[in-house]
Amino acid sequence: MSVSDETKEIRRLLSKYKKEDDPKGKYHILGQIMKSNARIQSEISTPADDYYKEVITMGPPLRRKGERPEISAQRTPSAPKFIAARQPSLAKVKPKRSSQVLAEKSKRKTKAKTKIPKAVRKRMMSELGISEESLKEVYKKKKEKVEPDKFTIYTPSTYGSVSNRVFGSLVNKLAEKQKVFFSNITDSVKISGIHIMSKTYISMMFFTSFLACIFSGVLAALIAIKAALNPLMIVFSAVMGAVVGAVLTFMIMYAYPASRSSKKSRLIDDDLPFAIIHMAAVAGSGGQPISMFKLLLKSGEYKGIESEIKKIVNYVNLFGYDLSTALKNVSLRTPSKRFKDVLNGIASTIESGGSLKSYLNSMADDAMTTYKLERKKYVETLATYSDIYTGVLIAAPLLFMVTLAIINIMGGTIGGIPISTIATGGVFIALPLINVIFYLFLNIAQPRE
Repeated sequence: MSVSDETKEIRRLLSKYKKEDDPKGKYHILGQIMKSNARIQSEISTPADDYYKEVITMGPPLRRKGERPEISAQRTPSAPKFIAARQPSLAKVKPKRSSQVLAEKSKRKTKAKTKIPKAVRKRMMSELGISEESLKEVYKKKKEKVEPDKFTIYTPSTYGSVSNRVFGSLVNKLAEKQKVFFSNITDSVKISGIHIMSKTYISMMFFTSFLACIFSGVLAALIAIKAALNPLMIVFSAVMGAVVGAVLTFMIMYAYPASRSSKKSRLIDDDLPFAIIHMAAVAGSGGQPISMFKLLLKSGEYKGIESEIKKIVNYVNLFGYDLSTALKNVSLRTPSKRFKDVLNGIASTIESGGSLKSYLNSMADDAMTTYKLERKKYVETLATYSDIYTGVLIAAPLLFMVTLAIINIMGGTIGGIPISTIATGGVFIALPLINVIFYLFLNIAQPRE
């Protein structure tokens, strides 16, 4: 059989293979296809001398360079047919048009979107023992698209822009003269994680204090006018109100970044032991070091440490830093000393080529030991708080009420205030207020779960 006949035979066998359902029959057809393919390969791989032997004998005689070709009457007309049948085709395959490609794609899409008939589907599900409810639970109709490495771009606020326009030049001059004063607030803003530039925050401090000065001065003047004070006292009240309002606002905004950084440090320390255990497990599985932080970020279980991990991932994926440089940059601005040590240790281990798994396992053991000791210390502190609560909010009010009852029997007063009024205020105002304050204190002092 020729190559073309073998090719036709392979096409026939392929169509037969698609229609065949029996595995044995498919195996037999595959064997026939393999045999036809082997015959084609042996036919094509024939040496060139044997391949064109008959062609040369039937063709015209060889001539030297410069000789005129002679017409041979012995040349058979069947030679060109032999060459066309035996010689492989050298014609170039024409590329498909774009319309043909789109048509093929649309055909594939329509084939993929074809649904199974309901009767066939019910029969198949009954044979497999599958219900519609189980299918709905396993396969959701709409799956959420996961967008990896989503970055956030900070946009300037309108209030910050206005503050820079009003007090920006003044802040720059003061920053050059009072470097120590402004360096503290600058470091606090950078460490606290406030999404505002340090100089912009300082400008906002001055601008907010200026607005508070005007508002508190006007409010104090209105109160003095309503109290029917003389003009001198009204002016004095307005000036004092303006000064007090501006100073309080400035002090609160100055202390806010430090308080926020301390709160952030506490949250990081609470999540750090479990995050290190997670990283040690990823490092032990043979994953890349950056994959540890990506998995921590995608898990969403470590909210306290999430902002710091996001900085590391952004340094690597967005800015193109290597991991060790990103870890060192983040360690310079993290408020937690423990987390800073962990980041520097990971960077040193990566640069020195040490075992990241053993390092993280040792750090996880140390972190869990520290975590347990802190919990034990807090439980012991709670025993002290319970003694204070018993003495101040249980025993003391009882003695106070007994004393008031004795004074009431004797018919006395305290500072001209009747005993009944003092007892009522203590029972319905003072005791509930002290209990609420004590509860808030315990809620703030306790470690986060």
